[in-house]
Amino acid sequence: MTKALSKSVPDDEVPGSVHTAKPVTDTSGHRPRERHRITYLGLILVGCFVLVPFLWMLIGSFKPTNELLGDQGKALLSSHFTVQNYVHLFKQYDYARYFANSALVAVVTALIATSISAFAGYALARFRFPGRGFAGFLILVTQMLPLIAVLIPLFIWFKSFNLIDTYSSLFIAYNAFAIPFSTWMLRGFFSELPLELEEAARVDGAGEFTIFFRIVLPISATGLMATAIFCFILAWQEFLFAITFISSGSKFTLTVGIAGMFGRDVVDWGLLDAGVVISTVPLAILFAVLQRFLVRGLTAGAVKG
Repeated sequence: MTKALSKSVPDDEVPGSVHTAKPVTDTSGHRPRERHRITYLGLILVGCFVLVPFLWMLIGSFKPTNELLGDQGKALLSSHFTVQNYVHLFKQYDYARYFANSALVAVVTALIATSISAFAGYALARFRFPGRGFAGFLILVTQMLPLIAVLIPLFIWFKSFNLIDTYSSLFIAYNAFAIPFSTWMLRGFFSELPLELEEAARVDGAGEFTIFFRIVLPISATGLMATAIFCFILAWQEFLFAITFISSGSKFTLTVGIAGMFGRDVVDWGLLDAGVVISTVPLAILFAVLQRFLVRGLTAGAVKG
């Protein structure tokens, strides 16, 4: 009887028995430390892939142009540094004006697109009306169209309304592409908001506009901020519309101004690097300051249920 019981009880459950614990592994078969090492190695490789070109450009902006025209690898490793590229950038080109134009276009686009998308996204998320699903489908279809496909029709339309070489042409073109995606992004964000808050406000007698402005918008700050950042970046780095619709040098944006630095036979790499660095710094600062809003806003409507 005792022998039968001892055979039926596992060794690790017998008091005083000694057994060796198996190493903990994850579902993929790797130990946690090995998995962490692989993850860190992957992050390091991705970081190098992203940062090395920027560091190359940053160092090159402080190197003499005559050195960069030769072996750029040796020029970047040399100890010669100069700020003449930045001095020449603002002397030879109206770069401050380009910067101001890009800032104006990007800020206006972000404000207009975010404002309109907030109304449209909330309507698609909360209201039931005929054609609601088809409207959402059309919004997605607009994101499948390449910019070049609508370039000529927009040019003809702007020319008929005397909008060529005006900021209005850029405002209209940028918002035409920013609003659909922003609407879809905010639709997912508004769908995640609890309905109980809006229903409680209706019970207290609040109207739809009161609910939207005093309840929905304040608790949707992260989603609105992420949408505004997306629209700002889209307008800041856009090139095709800017080079097509704008012809006056005083209205050039940064992308068009940088493109004008390419010479016919020789490229002033130091000057070009300095121009790209100045155009990249505002986006880097924007990401550093508003990174948490961007991550929260983009992931808020990603999972539902």
